[in-house]
Amino acid sequence: MNAVCKWNGRASTVVVVLAATFAPAAAAAEVVTLEELEELALQNQARWEAVDARSARTAAEVDAARAGKMPTFWLDVTGVAAPGSDIERVQTVDGRDVNVRASPTFRERTAFRPNIRYDGTVGMRAPLYDGQTRAAVEAAEAYRASAQASSGASRHAIVALVRVSYLDWLANHLVYGHAATSAQEAKAQRERIAARVADGDRPGSELDAARYEELQAELVATEALAQAVVAKRHLEAAVGIELSPGAEPDGELLQIESQDASTDARLEIAALERQRDAARQEARMHRKSRAPVLAVIGQTGVAGVNDSVFPMYRLGLQLAVPLWDGGRAAAMAHAADAQAAELEARARDTEVSLNGEQQRAILDRKHAEEQLALADELVAVSEKRIGQTQASYDLGAGNLEAVADARAAHRQAQSRRVQIQVARADAVLRLGGLD
Repeated sequence: MNAVCKWNGRASTVVVVLAATFAPAAAAAEVVTLEELEELALQNQARWEAVDARSARTAAEVDAARAGKMPTFWLDVTGVAAPGSDIERVQTVDGRDVNVRASPTFRERTAFRPNIRYDGTVGMRAPLYDGQTRAAVEAAEAYRASAQASSGASRHAIVALVRVSYLDWLANHLVYGHAATSAQEAKAQRERIAARVADGDRPGSELDAARYEELQAELVATEALAQAVVAKRHLEAAVGIELSPGAEPDGELLQIESQDASTDARLEIAALERQRDAARQEARMHRKSRAPVLAVIGQTGVAGVNDSVFPMYRLGLQLAVPLWDGGRAAAMAHAADAQAAELEARARDTEVSLNGEQQRAILDRKHAEEQLALADELVAVSEKRIGQTQASYDLGAGNLEAVADARAAHRQAQSRRVQIQVARADAVLRLGGLD
């Protein structure tokens, strides 16, 4: 991560800033763990909310599809005023009196007289065999499973972003700590030399050299501080919250040995496979749209004209057989099959990529552990060199430039060790999500 910062003001101001931001912070530090930020990110991310909404939508679509299997009832009430359809009483051939509906002709005076017609019925339809609805339910259930798998994959993406940002913050925070300590040591060195120059034990030129070393150390510390602040801001953006000024990363994360296996990374493959299955079910649903539907139908109520009211009911079977839809169902089925084939290929590619990532994480951890042993030894040797050059300088056998070079080498060794420790922790975390 690169950051360009402009630092204005005197060197004494820089010293005050470093003293105020580093030394007191240790007493008021608020350690924030990676697990806490991962949970906060999942709560705050709008993307996660959208995934939850998609899961809820697909669950509701399953309920809607299943409703097609249930009986349906409806109430139908109509009333109109229209000519004709008079009620007449006639006698049948067997001597019974019955009411019949008859309309007058144009030549009759009542031909255009309006009559009030009305009816109120309750209808019912209960499917006995409906392959279309069953296919629609199976397709909806497949899409619901796909949404659930996608939610896990989205969770993994959010957590992975938080982990990368957290490790970057941790690395820059530790590098800044080493740089600030080096700046404090350079300041103390300059103050000791100033006292010895005042006593006449050292020439005044050494004070200028000490001041130069102090300024260099302060410049490195301010640059490290700027990068640490930027890394913290990136982490806040990934989590969706603002950390407190005293927040510090958990340094114990660098000592992590293993992590519980997680299926979040594998859910990316599972999501593609569920989407493939859903596309196949959708193709089946389109083909089943040509299947016949057998249902029981019923209706009961009353009908009447003016003050004559008659009972009304009917009960029967209904068979609906689709004949031709212009080829739409076949075309939609072919499109769904093609989508399923595409998702199948993507799932295979993701599986290969994930296996490769797992192997890379194993190698990264192995190489980091090998390098860490060397880095620890390098830090110890560089620290020993500082003591040797400082002792030599105090005895008058060495010069201040050698001490400054030893301190710079020690700072670089510490920074390199931090990078290796972070790379190792990153590999361990990646393996935990890939196993």
